Amino acid sequence: MEKADLYRPTDSFPSPLTSISVAPKARLITCGTIGSNILLIDSKSGKTKREISGHTDAVTDVSFVGNSNSIISCSWDNTTRLWNRRNIEDSLVLKHTSDVKALTVSLKHGKGASGSRDGMVKIFSLRSLKSIRNLQAHRSDISGVAIIDEEQKIVTASHDGTCRLWNLSSYDAEKTIVKQKERIRSMTTMPDGSSVFLGYQNGRIVGVNIANTKERCELTGHTDLVSALSVDPTGQYIASGSWDRTLRIWSLEDSKQVAKGQLVAGISSVAWSVDGTIVYSADQSGSVVSWTPSV
Repeated sequence: MEKADLYRPTDSFPSPLTSISVAPKARLITCGTIGSNILLIDSKSGKTKREISGHTDAVTDVSFVGNSNSIISCSWDNTTRLWNRRNIEDSLVLKHTSDVKALTVSLKHGKGASGSRDGMVKIFSLRSLKSIRNLQAHRSDISGVAIIDEEQKIVTASHDGTCRLWNLSSYDAEKTIVKQKERIRSMTTMPDGSSVFLGYQNGRIVGVNIANTKERCELTGHTDLVSALSVDPTGQYIASGSWDRTLRIWSLEDSKQVAKGQLVAGISSVAWSVDGTIVYSADQSGSVVSWTPSV
């Protein structure tokens, strides 16, 4: 697997990166930082295009929205924010009662969801960022949320060891997909919404079929908590990042590890390029690395 340093901070004491997202229609990457800022980075040159300020604590999740002219983020400052990339001052704010740790949006349904440390998930309007419904989804920190467009469902995961499925229309809980004691530290879903993948405190990755809640695979190799997961656009591979300072690529056809890369710092977040040829990682050293898997 080829590795290239895309972005490295110039500060003497750089702020660790917490999250990363790739623009679907622009040559941009956005990253959240522990230092409360959001970075816009050219995905080819690695140059910083812009730095967005407004949050007052660590930015825990960030994502481009739609045509990439908007960015949504959440933070330990108890807020979720929607930014107009062309007019940063024109931002919308949704307030929570606890640190916000994960978010997801659905353009198809015009809704988003953000989860916080107190186990609450807020469903909001993507246009106005106003709250539609509060779900007391879990007993502890929300570690992942995802909207499955075609099924009109929401999947949530938590440090309390559970992963649950919710109806996006009625907001009722439909089923518990997983229930165990180990902390879930990261989550992602298949592009078609058929399976959810959970990264655990003990380094395991488990894939579960959402419809029948049966385990479809277990991926072992990480030696510390799995902090980041992302399935490629084709649904053939999953990238995982860990505090053990490795990035790994796994085949979902046979559950085998097909590539591994080493870093000097723990990985916070991973994301695939739109064409599925590159994996980007953001880490605790404040750097972004691009990986080209030979798969």
